[in-house]
Amino acid sequence: MKKGTIIALAALLVLALSSFASASGFVGVGIGIVGLEEGGGAATTRGIIGTANVDLDLIEKLSLSANGYVEYKKAEGEQPVTINYLVGGYAKYALANLDALKLGAVAGVNYNKNFAPIVGDAALDYGAGVFAEQPLGDTGVIYAQGMYWLKAKGIGGLGGLKFKITENIAVKGQVEYVNKHTLFSIGAGYQF
Repeated sequence: MKKGTIIALAALLVLALSSFASASGFVGVGIGIVGLEEGGGAATTRGIIGTANVDLDLIEKLSLSANGYVEYKKAEGEQPVTINYLVGGYAKYALANLDALKLGAVAGVNYNKNFAPIVGDAALDYGAGVFAEQPLGDTGVIYAQGMYWLKAKGIGGLGGLKFKITENIAVKGQVEYVNKHTLFSIGAGYQF
């Protein structure tokens, strides 16, 4: 069932891309770090993680975004090498546009494979919330969203900045709070 859901979401994304060939967006990769777990004391031994981001403005009010984090853990003692990851996808619909400030509703899904673990079976989770997005001149945008995750029964959110540095290259910095973990990332990508 979980693999079927992921395949269905991937197929939906491919369909959206082919249906909206004139969509504008951003595709990028980067690096990041995992902050301390909420309530945790000592620093963890986690290192640098890989990140990926995709943003697509499909029509005037509808946009899709996705992000992912991956971590390679070396074998320690009898523990095998592991690759842990967290991927999330969001559909955002702008309900109001107040002098370029977009406000609206967001629905999302994330799949967590031992990346930001929580108690219980919440590898695949669904949530809904609100988002805001404000252009910063012609070259930048600041954004934020807050989510309530149903299986985790908790609040999450993300926010960040994106700036164009050339006609088609942009940098993006983001902070995400999910499953009582804070994730920081910075990267660059192609903006179209």
